[in-house]
Amino acid sequence: MTGEDELPPYRAVVVVDTKEFGGHSDRGQAVLADAIPDVLALAFERAGLAHVWREALFPHGTGDGFGLGFDTRHLPAVVMRFFNTLQEVLAERDTRFSGAARRVRLRMRASLNVGPVLDPGPGTGSAAAIGGAVITTHRLLDAPEVRDLLTRSDPGQTFLAVVLSQRVFEDVLLTEYARLPPSLLVARRVAVKEYAGTVHLYVPRPSGDLLTHGFGTDEPPHPLELPEPERPARTTNIISGGDFGTAIQVGHLHGGLRHEAEQ
Repeated sequence: MTGEDELPPYRAVVVVDTKEFGGHSDRGQAVLADAIPDVLALAFERAGLAHVWREALFPHGTGDGFGLGFDTRHLPAVVMRFFNTLQEVLAERDTRFSGAARRVRLRMRASLNVGPVLDPGPGTGSAAAIGGAVITTHRLLDAPEVRDLLTRSDPGQTFLAVVLSQRVFEDVLLTEYARLPPSLLVARRVAVKEYAGTVHLYVPRPSGDLLTHGFGTDEPPHPLELPEPERPARTTNIISGGDFGTAIQVGHLHGGLRHEAEQ
């Protein structure tokens, strides 16, 4: 446990949930619940990140989804490789589901965040990780702007919609530790329950209305405009005479300067 005057360690947190999980039959929900950790493990493995899944911190099922924490040093690799691979694995699993007698469809929303997380650890009597970063990661999955991505895309093509927190965007993408062009993401302001802020949306395989009309109708946040620095007051000192002619000292001067010698 972390002391009262100590900041908990920074952890990366990824959470997924399933679109329209409750719309399936009981049997269908059981099939999906079994498939969720399976497709996640396979996606991590194919992305060359099997160790991230194997060494996951505070893994937890949510019924219609799954969440886990991991060391922040793996964030660039997860951003660059895991989500694209998860889209491929979900597409393959959909082909298997389509041939089954009971039709189910596994489409996911994924949220990635980073921040201080208090992990109780074994023997503490608590199974849940604690911290605003964990709560926010779950909250972002419910943002209408995130849900809209799967609603407005082809269910047979787009199986994953991703939301990255502003902190992940700044620490991993703007720093270029992840070689995923920021132009592939769309910034949006979201408000869901107690959270309000900027997020970045990513769809590995957009389709349908997302191709026609984009990821939303609102404008992305404008860059911060800083006020122009105050100009210093104009100071002009002219010193004449002596053997060295005329010396001119200028602080800040608009326009030209003309000096006419005495006749």
